[in-house]
Amino acid sequence: MIDPCVIHWFRRDLRLGDNTALRAALQTTQPVIPLFVLDPVLLKGERFSPSRMAFLLQGLVALDNGLKNHGTRLLVRLGKPQIILHDMIRETGASALYANRDYTPYAVKRDHEIAELLGIPVYLFDDLVLHAPGQELLTGSNKPYTVFTPFKKKWLDLPKPDADGGAIPGRQFHKLDGVDNNGIPSLKDLKITDTIVDLPPAGETHAKARLKDFTSSAIFQYADGRDRLIAHPFADPAPRGTSYLSPYLRIGMLSPRQAYAAAHDALKNGDDAEDRRSVEIWISELAWRDFYHHILAYFPHVYERSFQEDYERVEYRTDAEDLQRWKDGQTGYPVVDAAMRQMNTVGWMHNRARMIVASFLTKDLLIYWREGEKYFMQKLLDGDIAANNGGWQWSAGTGTDAQPYFRIFNPVSQSRQYDPNGDYIRHYVPELRDLSEKDIHEPWKLTSPPKNYPPPMVDHGMARERTLDAFKAARKEKTL
Repeated sequence: MIDPCVIHWFRRDLRLGDNTALRAALQTTQPVIPLFVLDPVLLKGERFSPSRMAFLLQGLVALDNGLKNHGTRLLVRLGKPQIILHDMIRETGASALYANRDYTPYAVKRDHEIAELLGIPVYLFDDLVLHAPGQELLTGSNKPYTVFTPFKKKWLDLPKPDADGGAIPGRQFHKLDGVDNNGIPSLKDLKITDTIVDLPPAGETHAKARLKDFTSSAIFQYADGRDRLIAHPFADPAPRGTSYLSPYLRIGMLSPRQAYAAAHDALKNGDDAEDRRSVEIWISELAWRDFYHHILAYFPHVYERSFQEDYERVEYRTDAEDLQRWKDGQTGYPVVDAAMRQMNTVGWMHNRARMIVASFLTKDLLIYWREGEKYFMQKLLDGDIAANNGGWQWSAGTGTDAQPYFRIFNPVSQSRQYDPNGDYIRHYVPELRDLSEKDIHEPWKLTSPPKNYPPPMVDHGMARERTLDAFKAARKEKTL
């Protein structure tokens, strides 16, 4: 047993600055042990992403380097959190545990078990979102919002918590004398041998630099650029159509309060109404992020099935070959294939592209949305259960505030509108690189289509009618 101490359990908050639970732990009179637990659940399961794990490990290295400046190291243990924490308390004599909440069904259950098991105070803080579930954001009848527009209106009206810019008192970290610390494992140590995409630089310093770069320039063109399909999302400086902050927000290398504060400063610095409109639209993305976390917290069934459970009656198709062609970017629709290949090669996809490929899978191919949601989680560096689930159910027409089932994206018109010159397609579908702006969106209409690129795997018009019939049948069954 070592000197009296408390534990801060890092989870989705891999930063030292503006960290709610860490700040509270450091304000105690006891030194803080900084701990990260590699939960085996993170290393297996149908939603596991090798690339996201690689980004997490790089983030742990960056966090460890930051802690070195405060006279300590990051303690990393591999195992079930309930067991690891129980053993840690016995080993160190820690008097309390501090952590920031997560709202997934697994995290809620895990934290409840830990609070009952440990026999010491467990202090959980709301840090992951700007406005946490169970606080001010409820309807007049004290119920959770299930439609985004009124949620956003109230969200905007609420005063936002400040980002803490105070210094970390290093004297209050434990030096880990007498505590075994094998350091941060590598992918090889974890027996992860899958191919990893090229990763953006990880860590709090890089996250803050990207936020500063985006909010000083590109954010003012966000309104016009956000739907333009972008081949290089993490170019430096940031492209005008995206912040590419989602991987950093997802694992907490950046706090939502820091993101909001920087955007709010940009709002005051905009030159004109158009600049301010762009900033306001980006701030709305932070509201969407909160909204989907609220939905997951209040309606955990969305993790496994449709929010609108009546649509579980839809007779979806089960076709492994069609699903695989979609995954591989071999559908014969250039914009769909470019988007899927982008995700497969860089671990990211533009939001407009996410809607296009999700609509294609669920409406053109009539394949259940969870197949796509699961594949996205396996590939995306910013794969977040709440946001990913919400986005997929929106596209499928099964969620809260969903796109109505009868609105079905036409992949050709989407392609012409958001990649008018075909540059995005040319980058990720080199088989079509030599085609003109006119022909690249519908290469199958050429007299001599490219031989190394497949024809469309489904006729969009036919598929649209098939989907409408399937949803109408499910709705009719509800009324019987």
